[in-house]
Amino acid sequence: MRWLSFIWMLGGLALAQTICIPPPPQSFGKDHKPLTGYSAPGLEGYDRVMTRLLEKYQIPGAALAVAKDGRLVLSRGYGWADVAAKEAVQPTSLFRLASLTKPVTAVATLHLGEALVRQGRYPSLKAFLAEKLINLLDLEPYGGKLGDPRIKQITLRDLLQHSSGWNRNAAGDPMYRPTLDYVAKAMGRSDTLSSRDLLSYLMSRNLSFTPGTRWAYSNIGYAALGQVIERLSGQSYQAYVTEMLARVGIRDVRFARTRETDRWPGEVHYYDFPNAPLVASILDGKQAPRPYGDFYLEAQEANGGLVASAQDIVRLVVSLEGLRPTPSPLSPEALAEMLRRPNLPQYAGRDRYYALGWEVQLKNGAMEWSHDGALAGTRTLLLRLPNGVVSAAFFNSRPWNDWSFIAELKRSLEDAAQSVTRWPSYDCFGG
Repeated sequence: MRWLSFIWMLGGLALAQTICIPPPPQSFGKDHKPLTGYSAPGLEGYDRVMTRLLEKYQIPGAALAVAKDGRLVLSRGYGWADVAAKEAVQPTSLFRLASLTKPVTAVATLHLGEALVRQGRYPSLKAFLAEKLINLLDLEPYGGKLGDPRIKQITLRDLLQHSSGWNRNAAGDPMYRPTLDYVAKAMGRSDTLSSRDLLSYLMSRNLSFTPGTRWAYSNIGYAALGQVIERLSGQSYQAYVTEMLARVGIRDVRFARTRETDRWPGEVHYYDFPNAPLVASILDGKQAPRPYGDFYLEAQEANGGLVASAQDIVRLVVSLEGLRPTPSPLSPEALAEMLRRPNLPQYAGRDRYYALGWEVQLKNGAMEWSHDGALAGTRTLLLRLPNGVVSAAFFNSRPWNDWSFIAELKRSLEDAAQSVTRWPSYDCFGG
């Protein structure tokens, strides 16, 4: 039996070495878009999903990575990273994550919290999450006066689960126009305000509701977490996150830049939907495509500013679950805390909720967790299914009928996973 196990192991290793070396690029569709990377027999459903969506929604390019039980089994590039230059999307191509940055910031916050507990600065992770934001910010409210005494009640848990009292649906989102225009004008500044500037201004205004009483999605809340990470770690947000991810083998994460000319090597080009209007650039007022002028990404590091490959974001999830040789960024207890249902009235008796940085749905007692991201020129989805399948699908355009697209994408990835009758045994993750 030992010899049989040894022979099986060698066979699996040889198969992985063969499969994980991408074959020459293939093509798909009537206009012969390139198809790069590797897959295996039995996983064809994923290719059908991605090629169909690119054709249906007129998206130039995309990447998909899929892991099963911690093993990377598919990593593909579909279509064009740059249409004009005829550059194909590669499995390692970099994409703006948009709000898919938030789970990474959540992991970084909990990772830092556990480190501070070990140092004796907090008695427990729950005590860290109960810490008040006001105690951790070296920041004065704009004008010198706190706009709402309830701001003193905002905790780190509130920021992570979007229960801080900042509600973009009621008061607008200061990180995006038109609210950003209003805030900049009120401060006598340009629209290229930093996250600290924006947070200072909001501290001088009223909250929309009492912290800890309800959920309302908040970009500025996650921007505040970036400030907390910097204050408590003594590092920049970029440095802290980069070091944390490098420990699990993720070494090619970047931070988004607004200008088209500032694309990173290996980063895709971003396209608005067909016939979309140009906008006055937030940087210089000149006409520009929305992906390169309608928002200031340098201010959105912690809430929407990461740039990464699909396979690296999948690696993060399987590392969190302890399925890789490298240590998980979080203890099992911290991971459970991250995915636990918040104590908010909206979620009483509900099987779907937003936890600490993740959207969670309970299915027959098992957890499906996910997060998506959207900007003009960007659409992303990370999906961890109850059967141990993790997939990340990134696109370099956001369709005009966005909600229809993201619902179809999620449903199709779930169906593709269910259609697999036998998963490959090889693992294409590197060291």
